[in-house]
Amino acid sequence: MPSFFTPELDNNSTKLVLNAVESHHLAHVMRLKHGDEVNLNSGQGWMGKGIVREFSNKLAIIDVTDIRYIERPKPAFAIAFSLLRNKNDELLMEKATELGAQDFFPLQLRNSVRTPSANTEKRFTDSVLAAIKQCDNPWLPNIHPIARLTISLQFIRKLGYIPVAASEARPDVWLDSLNAENDYCFIIGPEGGFSIEETELLRSEKIPGISLSGNILRAETAAIAVAAQFNLLRRK
Repeated sequence: MPSFFTPELDNNSTKLVLNAVESHHLAHVMRLKHGDEVNLNSGQGWMGKGIVREFSNKLAIIDVTDIRYIERPKPAFAIAFSLLRNKNDELLMEKATELGAQDFFPLQLRNSVRTPSANTEKRFTDSVLAAIKQCDNPWLPNIHPIARLTISLQFIRKLGYIPVAASEARPDVWLDSLNAENDYCFIIGPEGGFSIEETELLRSEKIPGISLSGNILRAETAAIAVAAQFNLLRRK
């Protein structure tokens, strides 16, 4: 069933007006009609169903027929990642969102293969928004400003996450060695690996490292792998 982002949805909602982007998607992409049923996603825990009652090129009105609240999964996990080429960082965010990541910390590292452009943050937002609608994840992740590792580590800890580096440097330590009751932020390095200075920073900050595979993984694969493995860990 088609899903639409409705951030104003809550337990008192009876009728919603979709914004211009969502209304255009309803009318011209999904080609829905009067009386069709849709899913509604607030991105803040509220999910619902509704019936299309009125729509035009710029306006769609939905009668809300069902509302439910879904608690945020615990413990939480976040992903800190280096900017990647060929939109692979957008793929990383899309798949990690589907797997329940609650925060993203884009990193500008020494070996990052690209620098941010004017529309990088918008593309990131579009990626996670499309992902929550696709998989009915009721929690829209937070995307933090692109920053150096030293700055991001401060915000990661301020939000209550324990930073953990995903690195082939610790082949004897796996994710299931972590305490499943804690919130973690997994730090994924660039394709060229962490620089000497960044490796020293991780060491000096006493940030533990884990291995995700017996093979060397691409950055986007590592993020997807760590998200999937953490889902298994917190279900134990």
